Amino acid sequence: MIVLGIDTSGYVNAVGIVDGDRVLADASFPARTDSLEQIVDNIDAVLKRVHLSLNDIGGIGVGLGPGSWTGIKVGVTVGKMLAFSADKPVVGIPTLQALAYAARRESAIVYAVINAGIRDTVYAARYHIDGNEVIQQGDYFAGNIKDLAALIKWPVLLAGSGIESYRQAIVSENDSLKTKLKTLEALPSGAAIACLATTRLTQGRKDEPLSLTPLYLKESTAKAFVNKYAARGKK
Repeated sequence: MIVLGIDTSGYVNAVGIVDGDRVLADASFPARTDSLEQIVDNIDAVLKRVHLSLNDIGGIGVGLGPGSWTGIKVGVTVGKMLAFSADKPVVGIPTLQALAYAARRESAIVYAVINAGIRDTVYAARYHIDGNEVIQQGDYFAGNIKDLAALIKWPVLLAGSGIESYRQAIVSENDSLKTKLKTLEALPSGAAIACLATTRLTQGRKDEPLSLTPLYLKESTAKAFVNKYAARGKK
């Protein structure tokens, strides 16, 4: 199955195309967060690059965030629009899960971390890697990077953009973690979104387009979002 993946949660528009476990394209474009037309043009450019059209796509994966509120809204809107207009199944993928997927060959336990747009504040989640399976452990974290230090109890890998600065902030709070934290610099990837969506789609776990909800993560909503999508995945 050929699957298109998009993510607009950050300062790039990420567009990827995969066919099973083979990456056909993985591109990033500077983002204008208020431009729906731009991400549509980006998708069209990547499809043309690999000589495909939307008709060749078997499914769509959409990054749900967290990240830029306006950017996520644009990406989810485009995902819904493509799903309806081309009659394609669609799957929502948390952006943090896609970051953890990028680190799947580096560590069994990964903390994916995204800048929350406020100084020293991040969104994060812990994932267990089992082959190509990326399994969230616990709730989402939304708060000061130094508070994340209290949650880390064993050697892990931190994945994200500007991740070394986050490692230093965590170590400044808990020096015992100095030798336990590795880092992987990573941006949200359209191909990672597409790969995770492929797994969901082959299991018959598509989302209803109208039910796709951007992950506008706040501390009070993190647990509710996890419960919502966990329940949906069991259907």
